[in-house]
Amino acid sequence: MIAVACIGLVAFGTVESCIVSKMHAQGEPNLDYVVVLGAQVRKSGPSLVLRYRLDKAIEYLDANPNTTCIVSGGKGPNEPFPEAQGMADYLKEHGIDEQRILEEPDSKTTAENIVNSKKMINDDDASIGVITNNFHMFRALQIADKYGLDNAQGIAAGSPPNMLVNNMVREFFAEIKFLL
Repeated sequence: MIAVACIGLVAFGTVESCIVSKMHAQGEPNLDYVVVLGAQVRKSGPSLVLRYRLDKAIEYLDANPNTTCIVSGGKGPNEPFPEAQGMADYLKEHGIDEQRILEEPDSKTTAENIVNSKKMINDDDASIGVITNNFHMFRALQIADKYGLDNAQGIAAGSPPNMLVNNMVREFFAEIKFLL
């Protein structure tokens, strides 16, 4: 029993270390595209977690005026419209030119975000960044690599501090599921 507990503790520590290793990823400047992964939207606008992602996208796009942004996310059963639509609206309200925003409104999972966004990129040699919350970055980059965005760079957004422990534990189980 002690051996099983020790193995579990080592596995947890190893996965959490991997997650932490990507929590401050910033990507290179002047990427051709950034893909912002979706999260819940409400009638009143993006959820707090999604606002962290979108605010990081605004920061990156303001600093890199030639980068195109793909907002990726479909409509969940508890959402009034596709996440991509809510994300695009938020970016436009914060000064991002709509000509720089491409909407991918069909995805329900991170894997679908990557696969569907990749279809919108016409250049096989394009440089691509993935924007998501810090706790999600490690797995998001693994998924990007698995589905053909081999050289995707992470651009980590923050996350609500009061939710970080919960998100880190949840991400451990999501990583184990991904690996199995």
